[in-house]
Amino acid sequence: MTKLDKFIEQLKNIFGSRLKSVFVYGAKAGEKADNLLQDVDLMVLVTDLRGEDIKKCSKPAREWMGKSCIFCSKRNALPVFMGEKEWYNSSDVYAMEYSDIKENHKILYGEDLICNINVNRDDLRLQCEAETKNLLMQFRAHYLMNAHSHIMLQKSLVPLTKTLNAIFKAILRIKNIEVSKSPYENLNKIHSLFAINKSFYEKLLCHKEKHCTLNKKEAIDTADTAVAELQKLLDYVNNL
Repeated sequence: MTKLDKFIEQLKNIFGSRLKSVFVYGAKAGEKADNLLQDVDLMVLVTDLRGEDIKKCSKPAREWMGKSCIFCSKRNALPVFMGEKEWYNSSDVYAMEYSDIKENHKILYGEDLICNINVNRDDLRLQCEAETKNLLMQFRAHYLMNAHSHIMLQKSLVPLTKTLNAIFKAILRIKNIEVSKSPYENLNKIHSLFAINKSFYEKLLCHKEKHCTLNKKEAIDTADTAVAELQKLLDYVNNL
């Protein structure tokens, strides 16, 4: 029995017939079940999720999060637990996340509660705008606090790049353009829509994938460009 099988069995013992669905979402959704060992995102959907259920699931969830194998340093993400009604009522608030889940998921147990989810374009555009505004404000604040430290500026570029990738995918979906699994291909598609600084975004991707590092001047220049590019991106999203 794999670690994943054990976790699902524990959930079945805790919830019984109330356990509606367990599925993988995100980058690992396309992997075979035997390869779901680390860095796995899980969603657990339950009928009538209660406080005492969370307490009972605490130990199994922490065991699932722990090191996935003796030689692995990466951990699994904390599983997301939701009630069935909550799941169906949240596609407007989490339009970007639900769009990703619909395209990248694997049912591990129970019913497919994803196929009937419809993401509204207006909800997707609204969340895209909110995420872009929040990203701009957060990055400005981070730059304000860490302008003296190129090391801290470099660290901020990885989460910045991840959020930008999510925003780019949302924009493509709003424009009814197919989303690619490659962030570089999605970048090319975004570049065809409006005048972004493509070389800047390519540098961010390179840095995130640890193919290149930035010296002090490059880190500061990149932060300066990031503020300008985020403002440009926000102006574009506002007009979608």
